[in-house]
Amino acid sequence: MLPAAIIPEMDVFLQKRRKKNGGFSATPKLPVTLQDTYHALSIICTLNRQKEMELTEDVALLDYLAEAAAVERRGAKITYQALACCRMLGLQPDHKKATSFITRRLAETTDLEERYFCCRIEREILAGRGERFLSLAGPAAAWRFRAASELLMLLSLAPESAGQRQEFIDWLRSCQGFDGGFGFLPGTTSFIENCFDCLAGLVLLHGTPKDPLGCRSYILACWTRSGGFARKNGATAFLSSTWHAVGALSLLPPQPPIN
Repeated sequence: MLPAAIIPEMDVFLQKRRKKNGGFSATPKLPVTLQDTYHALSIICTLNRQKEMELTEDVALLDYLAEAAAVERRGAKITYQALACCRMLGLQPDHKKATSFITRRLAETTDLEERYFCCRIEREILAGRGERFLSLAGPAAAWRFRAASELLMLLSLAPESAGQRQEFIDWLRSCQGFDGGFGFLPGTTSFIENCFDCLAGLVLLHGTPKDPLGCRSYILACWTRSGGFARKNGATAFLSSTWHAVGALSLLPPQPPIN
């Protein structure tokens, strides 16, 4: 998990991006977006249970989320983020409306990302088992993916076949570079979001990274004086990259005790 000394500075990082209407922005000078609000709330709910409970009584934030959830959106990702924000703070989704949205999007597109986020809506927001998504990705032997993020989506949509499990674990492990971080593909540049995608995929497969301590070091090296994390060492911190850092650290195996 995140070193305790960093958390107070991250709280300041988050508060500087909080706006009067309750939402969050990527940087202090940019306007509120639902995506940034989702990332901020995900960080808070992962790290600080007390702060999460305080937000459930934040009138401005609750009003912002209720209004955001009521807006009709075409994309499954942004719809999922709106509903997930509400769920994090205890606001009840409109199950009929969400179910109708999933049915419509599945009929309109075969895009992998759209289907992945429809599946997340059904499983996480509607508390369904998502069984109707298990066949959407097709048999594991026929999978084609262009990056670790797509493999993670496929693994989430359908169970891996027994014969493919070790192959996928080996592929994800090979995405880890000499710097400890993970690339989109084996041999590519490390970025913080790839660390999250590869670690999440390994968790689904019950695998572990080849160098967990190296990965942890890479992630912590992306921390900045602003209190947040950047996509890579020396870059600018954003809420999205900070969430990927927090999420990735939570997926790493526990550190062994120091004797």
